Amino acid sequence: MTVFKGFLLITKRNINMVFLYIAIFLTISVMTQKMLGQENIVSFKLQSLDIAVIDRDGGTLAKGLTDYLALYHNIKDIPDDKSILQDRLFYRDIYYIVTIPENFEEKCLRGTETLPVTKVPGSTSGYYVDQQINTFLNGVSVMTKGGYSLDDAVKKVMENAENTPDVTLIDKNGHGGDMPGHAFMFQYMPYILISILCYTLGYIMIEFNDPDVKRRMRCSAISDRALNLQLFLGYAVIGLALWVICTVMPMIVYGRDFLTDTQLPYYLLNSFVLATVALAISFFVGSFLKSAELISAVVNVLSLGMSFTCGVFVSMDVLGKGVLTVARFLPVYWYEISNNLIAENSVFSHAQAVRFWQNLGIQLLFAAALLGTALLLRKNRAQTEG
Repeated sequence: MTVFKGFLLITKRNINMVFLYIAIFLTISVMTQKMLGQENIVSFKLQSLDIAVIDRDGGTLAKGLTDYLALYHNIKDIPDDKSILQDRLFYRDIYYIVTIPENFEEKCLRGTETLPVTKVPGSTSGYYVDQQINTFLNGVSVMTKGGYSLDDAVKKVMENAENTPDVTLIDKNGHGGDMPGHAFMFQYMPYILISILCYTLGYIMIEFNDPDVKRRMRCSAISDRALNLQLFLGYAVIGLALWVICTVMPMIVYGRDFLTDTQLPYYLLNSFVLATVALAISFFVGSFLKSAELISAVVNVLSLGMSFTCGVFVSMDVLGKGVLTVARFLPVYWYEISNNLIAENSVFSHAQAVRFWQNLGIQLLFAAALLGTALLLRKNRAQTEG
């Protein structure tokens, strides 16, 4: 087991780098969970803007529209002076100006004129107010055409607006519909596994790829088969140790919340298959690197490239269709699909379970393809050098 012992000895020399990446991984995942793992319902709260309503009509409909907008926004009392309004808009004291013209009912409710509005250039929040104004006018229009007087129509629309519906989110994943904190740690796991394994094992393989070391091994009684088996054993030990460390961290950070998750076995299985893929990638890369200077360049392209295109650093929801199409040809994509599936459901349906196992199979096929290609090229390279 000379090769295996040498493998572990070189690993010991790079142990500081391993713990450095683990610390980076833990920091990134916890910080991300704190920023994004809060209650998602915050994203659905109504947004209030500072707006101005210039009422040049003074009628029932105009007053009703002003009261309606006051339910949602902060209406500031500003004089009907164009220069003052422009200054307030420029300095963002207000973000939206509604000008209600004379004969508002005849022009905008019964007629075809559009209500004059002014928005902050380039701002999208004004469209939110546009929609509310249209909702109010359409509601009053429908009520008056149905036989209600203008006063009654405005009152009915205001009553409906003041009624707040009770919304209950479906708890599909056992965490109140939110993304559990430990899911973020598993989301970022591909970066740490690929980075650490490629760096650590890359330095080790450079030692074994040294021409003098190769000559000594060829002169020894170790066959190529035994050499590869001992290399695989070294890879397996290091990969398993790193996987255990990465899976223990969520237990330490999130404790009972993680240990009582009904999807815990799937988290562990999915991450274990990912570790196998990361080992195959590191073996493929380490088989051809001849200098330590190349490791950083190659590993950064692989780890960061797949992390940004496969949903590790950037959620798949915001990635473009073209990026996701390319990501399908990378193993990390299928890991992230499975991780999202686990995080969003406390119990798998039959179709979801089938999809999960298919994703695992695709990852293992990637690992087998990388491993087979690396062995074939190593054999051809050995025959050429020999």
